[in-house]
Amino acid sequence: MADPRLELHSLLLCDHAITAQDGKVSAIGLFSQINVTRLPTVYGRFFIVAVLEADPGQHQLTFQVLGPSGQPMLARPPQMRLEVPPKAITANIVADLKGLQVRELGKHRLELRAGDRVLGSTPFTINLLWQDRRAANA
Repeated sequence: MADPRLELHSLLLCDHAITAQDGKVSAIGLFSQINVTRLPTVYGRFFIVAVLEADPGQHQLTFQVLGPSGQPMLARPPQMRLEVPPKAITANIVADLKGLQVRELGKHRLELRAGDRVLGSTPFTINLLWQDRRAANA
């Protein structure tokens, strides 16, 4: 039996996202880079928005963040159950990720998986901002 159809169309990082009663998703503050002032650090909170084309039924999905070395950054990646109603062809996911432990600078990737299958990914960069100590203490 073939796996149910599950195709990723969009994968976004943003400051905030909401789902309206009619199912529309609003993603606010889209970004592809995170600026930090020191390492290691904890990035407080961001949202992930995924838009998928999927067969009706239940789908198990997982997000994972990969560092520049390719190592997973989430010890317990968020696992979600997506329920696609009959006659629907697309589904949206809005996930809230809190407390990302940042230990490396450079190009990172956010992956969306269904079991062992990577549905897609999106890159983002973590940069170190230099801060003048005199200005910081003013």
